[in-house]
Amino acid sequence: MLLMETRESEILEFKKSTAQLKEAVISLCAMLNKHNKGVVYFGIKDDGTVCGQLIGKRTTADISHEVRNNLKPIPEVSITIETFEDKDLIKVSANGSDTPYSAYGRYYTRMDDSDIYMDSAQLRKFFESKSNTYSHWEEEITPYGIEKVNEDELIRFIREANDTGRLNYIYRNAEEALNKLNLMNEEGHLNMAGYYLFGNDGPVLLKEVVYPTDERQYFTDLKQFNGNILECIREGLKYIQNNIHYHAAIVGTRREETPEIPVEALKEILINSFAHCRYQKGDYNEISISRSNVRIYNPGSILNDTSPRDFASGKVGSKIRNPLIATVLFKNGLIDAFGTGFDRTFHLCSRFSVNYEYWNDEYGFTFVFKRSNAYDRSDVTGNTFYDPPSNFRGGQYDHFISPRPTYTVKEPAGVYLSATDSQILEYLRQNSHATIVQISAAIGKSTATTHRHLDLLVETGMLERIGSRKTGYWKVQ
Repeated sequence: MLLMETRESEILEFKKSTAQLKEAVISLCAMLNKHNKGVVYFGIKDDGTVCGQLIGKRTTADISHEVRNNLKPIPEVSITIETFEDKDLIKVSANGSDTPYSAYGRYYTRMDDSDIYMDSAQLRKFFESKSNTYSHWEEEITPYGIEKVNEDELIRFIREANDTGRLNYIYRNAEEALNKLNLMNEEGHLNMAGYYLFGNDGPVLLKEVVYPTDERQYFTDLKQFNGNILECIREGLKYIQNNIHYHAAIVGTRREETPEIPVEALKEILINSFAHCRYQKGDYNEISISRSNVRIYNPGSILNDTSPRDFASGKVGSKIRNPLIATVLFKNGLIDAFGTGFDRTFHLCSRFSVNYEYWNDEYGFTFVFKRSNAYDRSDVTGNTFYDPPSNFRGGQYDHFISPRPTYTVKEPAGVYLSATDSQILEYLRQNSHATIVQISAAIGKSTATTHRHLDLLVETGMLERIGSRKTGYWKVQ
């Protein structure tokens, strides 16, 4: 091999060794977003000096696993071993045009030889450049100004976005904040996205209903909630949590309550329903709870009739109906990496033995969680864990019913995982950079309880904190 390039560029990155594997995945992400291709060499220092890379039996397999599990959607990747001056090098090439790509739930672009975190304006441009979005609707200017803004909601959003590390902004006033989020024009008028996200006069309708049986002829509770998107997400999650079953058990000296459906899975589908909703006059989102089901519906079928399983597998990138709304929800952590919500939902449902069903039709998208009428703690906290269904075949997604999972994975010897422990580990497998506040919200526990479980998981060796409190990440063993 003759090494033609001796310096890094916007499509070439050098890494001294695979100890920098995570940084390499981020570089591939940035190069794909900038040029739809990129190459990383392991065994070369930043200055171009060839030092060589030790190669073991699993070295290339470990690289492939890291790339395919943390770079989404999955691009075309090739890994080859080359030699230069009798020293082994590993070359990783990636190609793909299904932008934007994310690495570890974050989005990057390339500037010279540096990987730059993508700001909201850059991220939105990627989605607006895709066909089949309704971004023109979001950009329409309303007659409303600051007087129609729920400022408390806006301040709360800015605080949460700063906590996620996806925004670095000190709140001064509503007009400046909304301009920074591209939700207001120079004349001080909200666009449609800004009004639906932060409006104070209930621009979004959410219908909520509880039926005592599966016949759905009579209801025991019926509610119509008007709010903005953020208020509706909170209201919907609270409504479901208040109307499903919990199993209480004493774990050590603590009382643990486990919901029949994982809260994080419910949250993922609920957020998806508002991020991808078709916001037109007369349309509304709906939550209906019956004896056997929790049903979440939104008037907005999945674009291009794409299967949720294709999103979950990473085969395709997210098809965004409302790119500006989705980008704002990404900033405060409600949306993680675009297109990965179904993957987390399927994995959680399978792991905790919750069956589900979904369909996509001309009216909208419906996701149904199957309730367990004979709810047993052993279904949730025993040693049985599940992967997503593997026997799905393409072409049936428009009315897909999950199969029953069938195999087990044992906990480490001598280690007992409570339901909360399992929820934390599952969440951190997908969100390694999550903060204590985010983890607490995801599992529905207080920060004090979350701290306690994290400490125990670290003590037992199931979890490790890598790096500092601010810039580090969680590693699940």
